[in-house]
Amino acid sequence: MIRSLYSGVSGLTTHQVRMDVIGNNIANVNSHGYKSKRATFRDIYYQTAISPTSGKVAYAGNNPAEVGYGVQLGSIDKDMSQSSGQGTNSIYDNMIEGDGFFMIETFNGTNIASDTSARQILFTRLGNFQVDSYGNLVSAVNSFVIGSRNSLAGLKSVGNISEDRMGEVSIKDRNGDNTINSSDIEFRNTLNLNELVQTAYGVFKDENGYMYNYDWDALIGGDAGALTATDSPVVYDYDGDPAAFPTTIAERMKYVDVQQTLINLNTITAGDADNAGAPLGLEYRYYVDKTGKAITDTAGARIAYAANYNAIRNAQAAYDAAATDADKATTKAALDTAKGVLNSLGGIQGELKYSDMTSVNIGADGMISVQYNGDLKYIARLEVAMFDNPFGLDEAGNTSFSVSSASGDAHIRKPGQDGAGEIKSKYLEMSNVNLANEFSDMIVTQRGYQANARMITTSDSMLEELVNLKR
Repeated sequence: MIRSLYSGVSGLTTHQVRMDVIGNNIANVNSHGYKSKRATFRDIYYQTAISPTSGKVAYAGNNPAEVGYGVQLGSIDKDMSQSSGQGTNSIYDNMIEGDGFFMIETFNGTNIASDTSARQILFTRLGNFQVDSYGNLVSAVNSFVIGSRNSLAGLKSVGNISEDRMGEVSIKDRNGDNTINSSDIEFRNTLNLNELVQTAYGVFKDENGYMYNYDWDALIGGDAGALTATDSPVVYDYDGDPAAFPTTIAERMKYVDVQQTLINLNTITAGDADNAGAPLGLEYRYYVDKTGKAITDTAGARIAYAANYNAIRNAQAAYDAAATDADKATTKAALDTAKGVLNSLGGIQGELKYSDMTSVNIGADGMISVQYNGDLKYIARLEVAMFDNPFGLDEAGNTSFSVSSASGDAHIRKPGQDGAGEIKSKYLEMSNVNLANEFSDMIVTQRGYQANARMITTSDSMLEELVNLKR
């Protein structure tokens, strides 16, 4: 009878866990992207009352007689089946039709500036994205969305995400404000849409606020066509003989890693005194308007960028270093003069942003395309993560999962290829909780709980009768 008491207690405990799982499912019946769970039971261990014996010629054998000690939780399994989609009016709402997960990345919770090493990559079926004030494509829980970024000649054919690069972080104070914010964290395969449209349309902004582009013909062409696959600018996905690296600009553009090339150009500084501390890329720059069209001077040639940039930069430095009001006034006049020269030549202060785009579209293959000034560009692609065992993913909250030893590593795929599902824009995946099943399971669980409770009270009554024998 003591065993039956403890069996009853184990039954109550496990049925309570099952009810907790059911309750969580029902609570999340309207949580987009939620995957329902189920609790399964298994018996514990047994005490052998009669050991088994084999039969002999002279006597028969017998089967074992074992008394169990109750029930325990066997597993809590995920139902990873796809649910139906709910239509929305937002281009940033996306669902995956088929297998796979969106990838999102967070840096130290919400404070990405304090510790860039504290980052975590999560996986989710919930694709309700948005664009923040810095132009980052982010999830509803303020995590960065991971995807492939564009190159100079369009999106790379194979994507630039690899499992060993997904966590890489590079810091660069892009806007020169001496503060690290979300727009300054680069090369982590997250998508800053402002940066991507600027690269795609060739409109950048320097620290003085003037818009420029790069002379890619000169940059990629090299001196007398001497550029090889091992030279700057950085190239990728070129596995051939460096000596046979393409000679035409159009072909070379296909292998240029624009983001890394620009990082290098804007980090390496020239050695002469006049350009000390200035980016080496100045010599490849020229001024443009907001459409990317080159600005010309009276001679019809591109404005010499470095001279104008340094004139304003040096004047700004002198103004910042001025100690007296008189010096401030003098250096302020010099700064205004330097800016006036550029303004008179047509230099424009401003910045091309993602919000300037006239249209945006996300295709079934995950490609993000924009149109500006009648020119269509593909700027990025949403990627899909696949797992050998998606049921082994750890729950991370906020309808997200994290990698576990049971799930295996993520395999990154293009949407619609190699078993990965396609992207369906303007839809969100609904919860796959089946209320009819949940309520049926709830009834069965309630009855199981009641039966175990009755077993405890019945065992107690039997013990009471035993105690009363001495009266």
